[in-house]
Amino acid sequence: MSFAAAFYNFTVDLSHNDRDIFTRFRVKTPLHPHESLEHLFARMIAYVHCYREGQGFSQGLFEPKEPTIWQRDVLGDTLLWVQVGVPDKKKLETTLRAHPQAEHRIYFYEAEQISQFCHMLRGSKTNWVKDIQFHLIPSSILQALIPLERSSPLWSVTIVDDEMYLTCDDTELQGRIATVDIWAAYQESLLHEEDRNDNDLRHPQLR
Repeated sequence: MSFAAAFYNFTVDLSHNDRDIFTRFRVKTPLHPHESLEHLFARMIAYVHCYREGQGFSQGLFEPKEPTIWQRDVLGDTLLWVQVGVPDKKKLETTLRAHPQAEHRIYFYEAEQISQFCHMLRGSKTNWVKDIQFHLIPSSILQALIPLERSSPLWSVTIVDDEMYLTCDDTELQGRIATVDIWAAYQESLLHEEDRNDNDLRHPQLR
């Protein structure tokens, strides 16, 4: 890492009832010079949602070949691979080939990113992303966190049935981290495209 715009030290009290994880941990992470606060908070929420001992932020924002979050064993094999936002297709294909045993997750934090990923799947005849878990972080929580920004926040997080209750210092927030069926979303996007094409053929003057 050659430079950073700022550093943040998060203290997190986590009760993840869905996964029987009850712990407190601290995370220090830089803010990339071109990174938005929305993205910073999105990757922190992803970090908390998929938390397991030994994971960490990679140099992903500074090293494009790396994901946002990962966990590796003592031999360097990847056990967890997490991307926040839409990944590069080549990077995604590479990790699925190189680390088939790893748990792969992608967290979107804007609804438009689902459409972007579906566009990336254009031409796919098989569900080659079937082993990836897809999630959508609620933008309402991200927007609410921005005015609460400070360098050493205290987060108290409870997750039950993917409903997240987050207290940042003294402010209480709530939102659902939705599971995304990306293949169903892709098929739906193809149907919408067919409908648009049919409409253009019926009404060429509207094009």
